[in-house]
Amino acid sequence: MNRMPGDVFAIQFENLQLATGRNDTWLCQIRSVNGGEADLQVFKKEGSGHAEEICLRTNEDEIQGADQYEITWYLSWSPCERCVPQIIKFLGKHTNVKLNIFVSRLFHHQSSPHREGLRALSQHERIGLKVMTLTDFQDCFDRFVGEGNGFQSWGDLAGNSARYAAILKEITGADPRLAF
Repeated sequence: MNRMPGDVFAIQFENLQLATGRNDTWLCQIRSVNGGEADLQVFKKEGSGHAEEICLRTNEDEIQGADQYEITWYLSWSPCERCVPQIIKFLGKHTNVKLNIFVSRLFHHQSSPHREGLRALSQHERIGLKVMTLTDFQDCFDRFVGEGNGFQSWGDLAGNSARYAAILKEITGADPRLAF
C-alpha cells in the first residue's frame, strides 16, 4: 500500500493527548538507496503483527548489503516495547541503514518499559527520533495521502506536538536529533 485515505490519516495521525480508540499503529515509510529516488510504502497493524514488524520484514527482503539506505518513518504511535528491540536488532544486522523516526504520539510514555525503549532508540547512533511538527505532518500528508486541498491542521496540533516533544526530551535526556 503506497497511499492512505485522508480521513484515515486525520483519525490515525491526529496528535491528541488522549487518543481513545486509536489502537493501531500506521507507518509511512520513505526508503532511498544510495541517495536515489525514494520508495514510498504504508504499513498498518495486521492481526497480531505490528506495523513496524511488518515493515522490518519487508525491508529485510529488499535491503542489499553494499548499498546505503536512508529510511524515514512517520508513525502514528511511537514504537512499543515489543518493537524497539527488533528495530535495534535490524539496524545491528544492517550497518548500511540509517533510520529517522517521526512520531505523532508517544505510546504509553508513563510506562517504564516504553520509556526505556524510547531512550534506547534515541541513543542509537543511526536512529533519529523526533515528535512530528506541523511541517512533518504536511510532508507526510503530501507524500502518502495527497488528496483534496492538502493537509488541514487540527485543533491544538502545535501545542500537542510541543507537549509530546517536551515529554520525549524528559525521557531521553536529550534534544531530538536526526540520523541524516
